[in-house]
Parts: sequence; structure tokens; C-alpha cells
Amino acid sequence: MRQNYIVVVPCFNLVLLSMRHLLAVALLLLANPLLAFGDNTIAWQTYHRPPGIIKTGAHDGQGFVQKSLDLIIKELPEYQHEMPLTTLARSLSDMKAGRFVCHPALFKTAEREKFMYFSQASMINPTSRIVAHDKKIEPLVRNGAVDLAQLLQQANMTFALVKGRSYTQPIDDILAQYLNKNVLFEMTSTDLEPLFKMVALGRIDVTIAYPFEVNYYIKNSPVTALALNVYAIAGMAQFSFGSVACPKNEWGKQIIEQVNTALKALKPKEEYKRAVTTWWEGERDNPQFEAFYQDVFLRN
Repeated sequence: MRQNYIVVVPCFNLVLLSMRHLLAVALLLLANPLLAFGDNTIAWQTYHRPPGIIKTGAHDGQGFVQKSLDLIIKELPEYQHEMPLTTLARSLSDMKAGRFVCHPALFKTAEREKFMYFSQASMINPTSRIVAHDKKIEPLVRNGAVDLAQLLQQANMTFALVKGRSYTQPIDDILAQYLNKNVLFEMTSTDLEPLFKMVALGRIDVTIAYPFEVNYYIKNSPVTALALNVYAIAGMAQFSFGSVACPKNEWGKQIIEQVNTALKALKPKEEYKRAVTTWWEGERDNPQFEAFYQDVFLRN
């Protein structure tokens, strides 16, 4: 009987240890499901930010970033592709930690290049615009544009921006130099509808967004949108572009090299141009857009 105890008790302890180990692993994966992905899986971290990425509603999956990414994914059949719903802050954090995650369209900045590899240009956008409540900044408008540095120096003006978002390096540099943090509200949500609504209601004076993001909001909320005015930012190029981003490690370097090969074949095709201009199709016949696409976008 004593001998039986010697055999049974350790086995029971081993079972307990195994169960505890499995429970610990399960809890860890629940806290961070990205740990479950192997190096042959790319977790494309996206979030609801229409019309680039649309994760809910009638147009789910029809964002122009999603359509472009679908074409890239077809060129990478050797990988499993996951689409976890996340936030921009989480995406940046996971890439900084070197996890097997990528983002389909980010601006290249000096800070991000410290922990990310970037592909050649994968996305083309009209440059960001200033979005203001009613006629709040009308005295600063010159030929339809506003000097951002001058705007940021105005007293009693409140601003709201999406936390972690880049608005291109030139705009980021002006924001860093002139924006008074005491009047800045940083939004963690990447769904811009609440942000535009706050500006329309006068709770915030100014934000910055792409024109197609504002147009999408206007189309879906025409009444409140009447209180929004949109202005170009003086001195900025008319178009800019973003890139696929992956963590700065050997895995990320390999993915970016393969993405670059895919983009080299895809970007000259009309199918890709139509994908990246979904929701702002009017630019397709714009001679300035066509010149930028051929002379700049295809070469970067």
C-alpha cells in the first residue's frame, strides 16, 4: 500500500503541474493571441478606420487599404494570413517587441525606422487636411490653405489627434515644434467618427485628417457635417504615400523583401491603381495625380 502511494502521488502532482502549465499558457495566449502565430503566419494588424479599413457595416472589407492588401496577399501564398482587430498603438507596440505582425500602410518616420522595416511605397494618399469647427479659423485662411505653424500658435485653440498616428514627417515635425500639449486631446480610437463629431459640435476646434476620411463622414452624417470646414495645409505636397511595415528583425526583413517583389509586379497594373483609389475615384482622372503616380509612386 505504501508503495502504491509512492507511485500515485507523484503522478497526481505531475498531472496538476501539467494542468497548471496548460492553464498558464492558455491565459497567456488570451492576453496576447499573437503569440499563437508561428513564423509562417503574418498577422496583419488592422483597425476600423474608414474608408481605408472598414471592419463593420455594409462596406465591411471594402476599404482601399484592404483591397490593396488583398492583392499583395495573393502574391504571398506561402504564408498564412490573419487579420486581428487591434489599435494603432497596439500594432506599434507589437512591432517594437519584434512579434510576427505587420501593418499594410504606415508612414515612414525616423522614429518608426528604429524598430520597423518599410517596403517601397504601397499606398498613395492625398495629403492630410485641417478640419475645423465652422468658421473658427477662417481669418487664417489664405487661398484655401492654412499655415499649420501659425494655427498651432493661436491662443485658446483646442486640438485633437489620434494617438500614435503619423501625418507625414513634415506635418509631424511642425506638430512637435509648435503644438501646446496643454490644448491637445489624444484619441485612442482609430474610428474617426467620434472625432469629427466632437469638432462638428464645437467641443474640439481643430483636427487633421485625410480628405477621403472627411468625405466618408460627410456622406454618412450629413447634418452634423455641415459644421465642418476643411482646408489644405500650406506648403505641403498634394500627395503622399505609405508603406507596408514589419518588425526590424530577420523575420520582418524577409517579409518586406517579398512584399517589395510583389509590389514591383502589382503597382504598374490598373487593378492596383483602382484598389488604392477606392473611395476617392475622382482623382483617377486628375492629371496631377496621374503624374505623381507614374513619376513618384512607381519609383518609390
